[in-house]
Amino acid sequence: MPERNRARSSAAPTSDTSSDYSRNDEFSQFYYSTVRDLTGFLIMQGARLADAADIAQDTLCSAYRLWSAINNPRAWSYRTASRALLRRLVSGREDLVGELPEPSPLLRATAIDGWEQQQDIVVLLDRLPPRQRQVMAWTLYGYTPKEIADELGIRPEAVRANLMKARRALAQHLPREEGSR
Repeated sequence: MPERNRARSSAAPTSDTSSDYSRNDEFSQFYYSTVRDLTGFLIMQGARLADAADIAQDTLCSAYRLWSAINNPRAWSYRTASRALLRRLVSGREDLVGELPEPSPLLRATAIDGWEQQQDIVVLLDRLPPRQRQVMAWTLYGYTPKEIADELGIRPEAVRANLMKARRALAQHLPREEGSR
């Protein structure tokens, strides 16, 4: 009789198991709604596609491990990924590969059109100094100067100043419409 009770209790899902399922579902939704935008965000800050995809994946793996401790997953992921990119850029390390990697699931055929449209923006952002590029990328992804300042650990005034300089520099490179001079 005790064996039957033990078997039944081990077969029934525990509250821990159901909370694990809930956690996995919640994270899965977050992952799929975030990974492409996070990769694009890193590209706008100067990362190559392969580096951006690697950093985004590493960041989201860390987010999964820390999921229950993260209050704002989107902000945490963008901040963590931005810092990881900065470390990679400063280290000057390039990952050399013998063969080209397999096509990334981040770039399905239907998504390529969107990436092509973003390339004009990426080319323009590449002309900016690193801090202006960083602030503009955060802005393009919907963050306010105050939020950017909090994430980067700088004053909001510095964010606004860099944003103003970036906008002026970008305006010089945008094609002018006839009659707007």
